[in-house]
Amino acid sequence: MTKNPDVSWILDELVKAPHARHAVLLSADGLQRAASSEVKPDVADRVSAIASGMQSLSRNGGDFVSAKPTAWQQTMVQFQDGFLFVIAAADGAYLVASAGPDVDVSAFSYDMAKMVERLGDEMAVAPREPQAESA
Repeated sequence: MTKNPDVSWILDELVKAPHARHAVLLSADGLQRAASSEVKPDVADRVSAIASGMQSLSRNGGDFVSAKPTAWQQTMVQFQDGFLFVIAAADGAYLVASAGPDVDVSAFSYDMAKMVERLGDEMAVAPREPQAESA
């Protein structure tokens, strides 16, 4: 498997946006690949698993939105104290970020999309290779 480059520096840039809190890059199967510096590893692992499930469930709701096939772009969950955003980052990768209740949702979503665009293929996660069974 190809080692993915460290992109935590750009996640730190994202959380400098007004009211932003945390950011994690994850693989489609829910493994944490990078996190902004203030996110503890156990929290990044848990949030990665949550975000993987959220994007998977959300992708299956397209037919409720439109009679024709439509691509999933973002999932946003609002809590009393803030928001959780999940977007596709690259092949096999997703970005999850949180922000406070006063965040400009449109501006922060735009910031996330621009960050993904800027990094492009550096955020891609190679599929895991199956392990050979031991005899």
